[in-house]
Amino acid sequence: MEINQLHVLLVCNLGASTGVMVTKMKEIAQNSEKLTNTDVKIEAHPAGELREYIEDFDVILVGPQIKHQLKHLSEIAAEYNKPIQVIDTKDYGTVNGANILKDAIILKMNK
Repeated sequence: MEINQLHVLLVCNLGASTGVMVTKMKEIAQNSEKLTNTDVKIEAHPAGELREYIEDFDVILVGPQIKHQLKHLSEIAAEYNKPIQVIDTKDYGTVNGANILKDAIILKMNK
């Protein structure tokens, strides 16, 4: 199954800690043959601003450092019919942008 658009929002405390991850994920997406014809947008924003950005994204990924907020964030995501999940702690800690991007694609496809 091919996807035409993949807009991923990473949420964390202040939006800064996921900045490195966003850069890595964008780099991987740009070098991916499978995503050549896909409109890819990846951004990070603070969890407290989720409502301001959620409509522009297909999937929401939550930084593991704020997984305690998942219930609240999931309620917001449900209002907009957006899939949401916590980023794997190991992938986040090792800045494994490829795995996180793959998780985002799977999340979108399973919506």
